[in-house]
Amino acid sequence: MGFAVLRNLDSPSGGTPVRVNFRVLPLAALGLLVQASASQAQSARSASAAVAKVRDDRFKWFFGAEGGALLFETQSQTQSGVPAAGAHLAVISRRAGMMIGVDEAFGSNEPTAFVDPNTGNQVQPVQFDRIRRYGFNLTGYPVRGALEPYLGVGFGLLQVLSPELTGTFTSKEELDLSAQEAHDRAASGFVSFLAGLQFRVGRVAAFGQYQINSSPAAGSLLRGPGHLIMGGIRLSLGSAKEEIRGGGY
Repeated sequence: MGFAVLRNLDSPSGGTPVRVNFRVLPLAALGLLVQASASQAQSARSASAAVAKVRDDRFKWFFGAEGGALLFETQSQTQSGVPAAGAHLAVISRRAGMMIGVDEAFGSNEPTAFVDPNTGNQVQPVQFDRIRRYGFNLTGYPVRGALEPYLGVGFGLLQVLSPELTGTFTSKEELDLSAQEAHDRAASGFVSFLAGLQFRVGRVAAFGQYQINSSPAAGSLLRGPGHLIMGGIRLSLGSAKEEIRGGGY
């Protein structure tokens, strides 16, 4: 029949019969089961979205191109600024990364000098047009999101390209020795600190950054700390770490 009749035994008259419709119980149980399944599916989707977001921010390759200015000093002039351009590769995890790149600055007849032991320690004037800068940096990203500030420390090599002697020499041998001396003083290592800000939209990020490097070794063609101010674009090249996948081919 689908009904059961129960009496209230505490009542002297046996009480009023209570009717329970047992056909409702399977429907109620089914409703609870559907509700539990929906809640579990929602939790699974939320967890999957969180994992996807974490994976999206981990171990990504980026290629960047930038332009700006390099500020430097020489033995013959105070601070000067020239236009610069460069490119870099970066691999970034959730809050840390590495960046390696090269930048080149383009001047015009920039004067400098050095004390030349090959000519009796006379001051030898030199001119150059370009400066090349190789750099490696470890970077940190304290805040992740669309707008991301970042900091970095690193080291590199700063090089004056093709320095030209403008003095006078008594022989070709003396000229060759002085030219080699200028070449030896054209490059110097440095340590650096950088600070930047990037704005990410999908696979592309626009950025601006400032970098300062330590002074070259004493007697180099350049002197004093260098300053590099750059802005540009970074493009995501995809994951730098293979994900573990399961199930079939």
